[in-house]
Parts: sequence; C-alpha cells; structure tokens
Amino acid sequence: MPRWYRLDNAGKLYPAISSARRTTVFRLSADLSAAVHAGRLQEALTNLMPRFPYFSVHLKGGVFWYSLDSSQHTVQLERDSRYPCMNFPLHRRGIFPFRVRCWKNRIAVEFSHVLTDGTGALIFLKSLLAEYLHLEGVKREDCEGLPVPGERMRKGEDEDAFRRFGNPLLPSPPLSDPAFRLPLSLERPGYYKITTGIMPVEILKERAGDYGLSITEFLIAVMLDSYQSMLLDMPSGLRKKVIAPIRLNIPVNLRRIWPSPTYRNFFVSIDPEIDPRLGVWSFDEIISSTRHYMMYETNRHRLAGRIARNLRGERNPFARIIPLPIKNIVLPPLYSLFAEKYYTSGLSNLGMVDMPPHLSPFIRRFDFIPPPARGEKVKASLIGWNDKVHLSFGRLIRPAISELYVFRRLVNLGIPVKVESN
Repeated sequence: MPRWYRLDNAGKLYPAISSARRTTVFRLSADLSAAVHAGRLQEALTNLMPRFPYFSVHLKGGVFWYSLDSSQHTVQLERDSRYPCMNFPLHRRGIFPFRVRCWKNRIAVEFSHVLTDGTGALIFLKSLLAEYLHLEGVKREDCEGLPVPGERMRKGEDEDAFRRFGNPLLPSPPLSDPAFRLPLSLERPGYYKITTGIMPVEILKERAGDYGLSITEFLIAVMLDSYQSMLLDMPSGLRKKVIAPIRLNIPVNLRRIWPSPTYRNFFVSIDPEIDPRLGVWSFDEIISSTRHYMMYETNRHRLAGRIARNLRGERNPFARIIPLPIKNIVLPPLYSLFAEKYYTSGLSNLGMVDMPPHLSPFIRRFDFIPPPARGEKVKASLIGWNDKVHLSFGRLIRPAISELYVFRRLVNLGIPVKVESN
C-alpha cells in the first residue's frame, strides 16, 4: 500500500476552500428494513477498510500542496445528527476525510470531495451494506463486482484519471457572466436544511420522454424554469438589481466517456443556462435550449476542454510555487469571486442504484444529499431505488423557496411529489 497519495485534480482545491458553511462534504445513505446494529456495522467497516486503501488516509499539509497520508487506524462509527454534512473538522490531525454514521435503520456515509465523488462514495456504501448484511446473517452470494473484504485492490482504482486522460494544452471554454443568485441571507454556520421530494420513477421518465429528454435534462429544464418564475415574482425594483443569467452547475461522470476504473474524483461540471435579460423564456424554449446544450457540451471533445482548464490551473507555475499557508488565505475569496458567483444552483444525479438481488429485499431506500454551497445557497441531488427517485435540496438559507417552486412545477406537469424535510 502506498504511504501517501497526491490529491487528484478535482480534490486539490477543496482543502483550502473548506469552511464551516462550505464543508465540501456530501452524503449518501440507505434505509434498511430493520434497525441497524451498531456493533456489527463497526465490524463491517473494520473489515472493509483494507479493501479501500486510498480512503484509509488523513489529510496532510505540505510546503506547497496538501497530500493524503495512509493510515493504519480504523474509521469509528458516529451517531447521526440533525444537520448532515456539517461540523466536519477536515484539517484536524488524524481525521479521515469521510465518516460513517447510523441512526435507527439508516446507514450513512459523508465524504469530502477531497477524497472522491458520488460514484466512488456510492461504491463504498454498497460494499459496506453488503458486508454488514452478510454479518447480519444474509447468505453470502455473488456481489456482482462490488469490492469485498479480503480481495486485492484492482488496478487503476486509485489513479488520478485527470492526469491519465487530460491534456492541458487543449483550448477551454470561456468564462461566463456572473449568474443570478437568490438575494437571501445565509443562516448561522452549522445550519443545513434538507427537503426531499419523492417521485415515481416511471411517471417522471414518461413525462421527460414526452419532451424528448432524459430525466436529468428534464429536471434541469424544470429548475431553470422555476428560478425564472422566482425572479419574475420579485418586486420590479429588486428584480432589476439581481437579474442575470440563470445557470446550473451539473457534474458529469467522466467514467462514461473515458474508461477509468478509478474510485477517486473523475468529473467536470457543465453549466446550462437561460438569460432572462433577453426576455421571458417559455417552457418549450427552455426544453429546446437544454436539449441542444446537453447534447453539445457532453461531447468528449468539449469535456476534454474543461479538463484542460482545470489542469492548467493546477500546473500554473505561479500557483505551484505559492506556499500552502498563503494558498489557504488567498483561495477561499478567489473561489467565491471566480467560481461560486457563476452559478445559481446545481443538480447532481447518481441515477438508479443497483444492488445484488439477494441483498435488495433488505434495503428500503437510498438518499443523496449535495454538499452545502455558500455561493449558490441551495443545491439539489437525485438518486433512485426500485420504483422511486428522491430529489433532495440542501440549503443554507431559512426559506424553502427553491424547493417550493420546483416541486410545484413538477406537480403542475403531472408528477406526484411526496415532500419530506429534516
């Protein structure tokens, strides 16, 4: 096992910008059909960790960059809390960049993006569920390629796929204008409110298909339309002050384009938008714009340009020679100024979860909660299990305005939504 790992291209930024509100932490959870036995879950976690050596690490500061140092310690199970993804002491000595929590019948993992993306975290959660259920007495059968305790790490699981497939010499897309953002104040640090809408997947898929869109594309269009409605419902004086392009941050799983087996970060974001400064967009116009944008921007050549932009930032000679303590001071305000202000909100979709058939009857649901975003204030994420999809909004503001508009629009489009909140 390597003694240390370089942070991958996506993970390099997160240690410097993490804060009480921008924790960089996202969450995946599974609700089981029976109460979770904490002792057996800890045993399952202890058994599994050697199979994921690139997760058995601590964050360590160097002269110029952070790195991930291998650890022989075991992650200790934690009790769940009201506000997920918060109070995460990433920089504290000996802290793992993820944690495992449980409460009643729920098992949750919360990962910092320093370590991995949603795909890698979901693989880990599925493997943990399999090991736990086996310890609970479920017969051990074929786990259909899931990493299991006792087997060796497969080649490439720990690779920095950005370095393998990226070319920093390629041209990259230009920067956009700042985006419309909700003119609402942030709540106190530590507050993170989650609202989840549960929808029948077949109805959602059918409605998206009526417009010739995938589920992701359809929800992008609904969110753009909903934010436009929010803007139009504002008093005219306030609307004139804040009007700007409505733009979403949409992560793209690059493993679908380039054949990397990595369980570390391997994604870039694209940013569909409408510009209400040009006039009011009809829903059909938003549908058409979203369809063509997604078809164009998810092309491998366009995505390669976005990877190139990120790699150039990492390899910039000036950035490389700045000592880490200065980076920690300079990067957070720069990130707020040159990154967060370009997005209204975001949507991340992990799709429908699949589990080995012999384990599926013991799992009731999966949930996916996005990382808190100080700039966007509200972000959304989507995950599906069996016949339902869960669209979760995480917000750092008090009013549930984004969720209200989006869920109301979905209901008006004929999609029933059951709403839950923490």
